[in-house]
Amino acid sequence: MVLVVLGALGAASLATSIGQTSAVIAMAREVPWGQTITAADLVEAQISTDPALRPIPYGERDQVIGLVATSTLRPGSLLTRDALAEQRLPGPGQQLVGVGVSSVQLPATPLRPGDAVLLVPVTGTATSTGSAASDMVEATVVQTGPPGADGLRVVDVLVDAADGPDVAARAAAGQIAVVVTAGA
Repeated sequence: MVLVVLGALGAASLATSIGQTSAVIAMAREVPWGQTITAADLVEAQISTDPALRPIPYGERDQVIGLVATSTLRPGSLLTRDALAEQRLPGPGQQLVGVGVSSVQLPATPLRPGDAVLLVPVTGTATSTGSAASDMVEATVVQTGPPGADGLRVVDVLVDAADGPDVAARAAAGQIAVVVTAGA
């Protein structure tokens, strides 16, 4: 008899907890890595309470606006604190550089925000034997623009501050190729 009563109480507790929902923040649209969260990016979602999930309560929505995505946030995903940072790009010791590249200086596979790349100096001659590894610059893709009327696609990258001026000068001369690496 005691087991029947305990079973009934357990079932009632489970049914009650399943019916409880919480208002949390979900993504209304995609926000790429490194981009600032706006009010239009956020939507309220009702979810069943689950201790395994740690989404941000919808009541904290105003505190999230203006923060920066630490990964690409997909529509419909629940927003968590580890997906956000206060710091805008570029961070300390970094510079943001736009690199204009032609289709032959870029992989055919689309670049994504957060991709680790090498910026490889190139020359305009076909007889060039390449570049020393010390001339290559490690970078992180922030975003990639559409092809322009001139056929160039601008790739915004984060580089160490010490490399920024050289990368900008080479980019202006069209002397950079982008190589995707295994990092990131």
